Amino acid sequence: MDHSTSHFGFVLKKLRNAQQLSQETLAYRCSRHPSYISLMERNIKKPSLDTIMALAIGLEMKASEMVMEIEQHIENK
Repeated sequence: MDHSTSHFGFVLKKLRNAQQLSQETLAYRCSRHPSYISLMERNIKKPSLDTIMALAIGLEMKASEMVMEIEQHIENK
């Protein structure tokens, strides 16, 4: 079975780039360190639910929309 956490980083980077945000800008928006954004995008660190909620706010979307993006990415693999 394919685990969604291994796809999180790809989707996070895709969503960030779609809004033309730098890692620094997203980090500022969600009160996280830019290096942590980088670690998540490279699937080195896995976000907590609190971090997912903060990222969603920073990306101006619902956390459920992020989850749907991950599910779509998995289905299209």
